[in-house]
Amino acid sequence: MSNLLRLAIIMPFLLNQFLKESSLKRNEAVTIQQRINASRISLVPKNIIACWVHVAKTMKTVFNRKFTSDSYEELQQYLEEEFSILPKV
Repeated sequence: MSNLLRLAIIMPFLLNQFLKESSLKRNEAVTIQQRINASRISLVPKNIIACWVHVAKTMKTVFNRKFTSDSYEELQQYLEEEFSILPKV
């Protein structure tokens, strides 16, 4: 599991460096653009990266060694954000 956590945490950095609009299939990029109500197709890669940021934050919180009531509230918030962005991307 720790390898998955590491991958989830570094994935936004990798995507930020290498994911370009030309890396996506045109029809998929247009579909995502419509789902996120973006005015330009160039915003699609940024939203994919934002999705991975939400996933990384959630996984980091899930794998904390200690949980407090604040940690549970933080996890709840991250999960809600993730559930709202995942179906769009």
